[in-house]
Amino acid sequence: MLSFIEYPKCSTCRKAKSELTSLGCEFDSQDIVVDTPTSEQLQTWIKESSLPIKSFFNTSGMKYRELGLKDKVDQLSIEEAADLLASDGMLIKRPLLVKDGKVVQVGYRKPYADLGL
Repeated sequence: MLSFIEYPKCSTCRKAKSELTSLGCEFDSQDIVVDTPTSEQLQTWIKESSLPIKSFFNTSGMKYRELGLKDKVDQLSIEEAADLLASDGMLIKRPLLVKDGKVVQVGYRKPYADLGL
C-alpha cells in the first residue's frame, strides 16, 4: 500500500496527488501537519532510504530558515534529525511517498509514472 504524506494546501502536493490518481494508484493520504510522522518512522525511513538527511528537510520553508538549519543539518545524527522533523511537519520535505514502509520518493522532482508504481 502507498502512503502519500502531504501538506494539502501545497500546490506541488496537489499536482503529485493528481498524478497518482491519474495512474490509478490506490493510496492513503496523510496530512503532514495534522498527523506528523513520528521520530521512529522518520528514523526508519532515513536509514532505509540511503538518501542524505538533508533531503528530508523542507529547505525552502520558513521554519527551516527561522531555526537556522542551513549550517546545522549536515552535523545532525539520524536520531537528532528525526526528532527535529517530528517536532514540526512543516520541516519535512513534501510530498513523501512511502510504499510498504519504505520511502519511494521525497519531494516531487520526477513524475511518479517513472517509478513504475
